[in-house]
Amino acid sequence: MTVLQFMEELPDRQAADAVRGRIDWKYLLGLELADPGFDASVLSEFRQRLVKGSAEHLLFETLLDVCKQRGWLKAAAAPAHRFHACVGEDRSDQSPHVRGRGHALCPQ
Repeated sequence: MTVLQFMEELPDRQAADAVRGRIDWKYLLGLELADPGFDASVLSEFRQRLVKGSAEHLLFETLLDVCKQRGWLKAAAAPAHRFHACVGEDRSDQSPHVRGRGHALCPQ
């Protein structure tokens, strides 16, 4: 869900609407066509719990592992320290969302 929202650059309310009304999103999320979806506040609550539990890196690494196993991604050529510097992980003034966008923009 979060990946689809990120890829389409949708705010929470529009992403929740997409889950309720778009067949492609329902298919990708494994939902029945009649699934009623959820309130947009669920997305914000999920991100807050993820960060509070310091699990954002675990989720990111798990997603990367699955994508690599399925052949959707190649291993990064950049050393880890360069990658972390590129996305600004050492900066405390950035939200997880800003750091996440940095991951997508960091050159390989």
